[in-house]
Amino acid sequence: MDFEFNWLIDSSVLLRLILAVLLGGVIGMEREMHGRPAGFRTHIVVCLGATMLMVASEYYRNYVDLETVFDPNRMAAGIITGIGFLGAGAIMREENMVRGLTTAGCIWFVAGLGIVIGKGLFPLALWGTLLVVIMLVFFRYVESWMSVENYGELSVRMNLESYESIKDRCAEIIRDNGFLIQEIRYRVDRVNQEVELHYVLAYRKGESQENLMMEISRLEGIREISG
Repeated sequence: MDFEFNWLIDSSVLLRLILAVLLGGVIGMEREMHGRPAGFRTHIVVCLGATMLMVASEYYRNYVDLETVFDPNRMAAGIITGIGFLGAGAIMREENMVRGLTTAGCIWFVAGLGIVIGKGLFPLALWGTLLVVIMLVFFRYVESWMSVENYGELSVRMNLESYESIKDRCAEIIRDNGFLIQEIRYRVDRVNQEVELHYVLAYRKGESQENLMMEISRLEGIREISG
């Protein structure tokens, strides 16, 4: 098969590639400013790559004999499915807290954005980007007004002989500080004569465990407390 190399590119194709860089960069910049693992360049690469593949399936599949592989519908489905692996890499678990879900969603979005740009649906791409930026920037303040329930863990190690009195006092202190006990797990060590209580607590966003832990640590018979 004869192959003819040409550096020239259709102006509409070039416009789609440039728009992918700009719109993907806008979303990536917001993630970069908040120190997220997938930031400015990552979002640009994802959006540009999705756009390039869609453009290839739309414009250049007649240049090769693999029209089935370059089918636009299959290409779009493959991009959305495959990008999930990159999004999963942005999600991190830190003890009882999961971080990176919004960034993973943004990666998935810019992949879809690249598909929309590649299909030439520019108004949809522009409005979609505008709405996502509004959500990322301004809805952050809306979240601060919401009464969100968080969950945390607290471990208290105490003398075995003081167990009954300390257990009841701990429950009182937890309630007085605005925390709700969701679950309690016990560990008894007869050799060292100690009991460990592991609490799963529910509390409102903005509450701190610092005062709670300091109050419990002052109780007589407490050996160790961690949260």
